[in-house]
Amino acid sequence: MKNEHKSRPGAAKAFEALRKVLTEIGWDSEPDEKNASFYVNFGPPHVPVSDAMATIAVETERFLFYVNFGPLAPPERRDEVARFITLANWGLSVGNFEMDYEDGFVRFKSSVGFSNTDLPEALIRNAILAAMNAIEIYAEPLIDVLGRGKSAQEAFTEAKANQA
Repeated sequence: MKNEHKSRPGAAKAFEALRKVLTEIGWDSEPDEKNASFYVNFGPPHVPVSDAMATIAVETERFLFYVNFGPLAPPERRDEVARFITLANWGLSVGNFEMDYEDGFVRFKSSVGFSNTDLPEALIRNAILAAMNAIEIYAEPLIDVLGRGKSAQEAFTEAKANQA
């Protein structure tokens, strides 16, 4: 599968479009040509978010953008974190928060498909923008639930009030 995206013209174009968008945004990203992805480190302090992964899924012809949260949800807070991300996800039209119950890893995922067509830079930007807008609204309240003991409902209500 090494550099499989290069043998698929649509995926190769998508990878180059992604490279261009990340450069234009000004994010210092590390390309991983083997996996058709770019790693973005947002630097310390890694709270609320630590890094991001922008990937061209060659087989499914999808652009995926993940924003990873720095701290893991401790076992005793995972149910409350799940409640919070469920509340936040309900109103999102693009993307969603996810949590792995096994280790407490939390991330936001945004994606767009490009089957049988080229992936325009505008769609890459839109997927990244949707993710960053959700992070802007919900990241700190999520950290309040995850590590500061706030209830999901209280943090969500405050996030919505601050958004208005």
